[in-house]
Amino acid sequence: MHISSKAKARILLGSLLVLLALLGLFVYLFNNATRFQKLSHDPIASHLEIFVLLVALALVGITGVIGISSLWKKRSKSFAYDIGLRLVLTGDLVGFISGLADFIGIGAHHHLPYFGPLQTAGVFLGEVLMAIGLLFMFSW
Repeated sequence: MHISSKAKARILLGSLLVLLALLGLFVYLFNNATRFQKLSHDPIASHLEIFVLLVALALVGITGVIGISSLWKKRSKSFAYDIGLRLVLTGDLVGFISGLADFIGIGAHHHLPYFGPLQTAGVFLGEVLMAIGLLFMFSW
């Protein structure tokens, strides 16, 4: 069986996207493991820790959008796809604004990078919006 170069490129792109999504998920979970397991007793989150959290969140969202949009191939995209895409991007934006609240001046702790419960809730809300958006984007 002969596989065309276009099909090989599509398989390679799909494999790369899955690896990037898994990498983003791994980094995200590894970054939060110390908080979930209470291994870090310091309530102050470092700048790098918050940055890694947000990069991993963006990586999962972007690879999800690219991967799911490749399932549509050349078909026209539905209205639900458009709503899902906007939900994913809105969720990413909500997560970023919540995570960077102290850095951009809308948080309660301007002098230190404290990742509080409101920021955690905002990032979680962003994740939920992204998940709902990715479900809307599938070509059922």
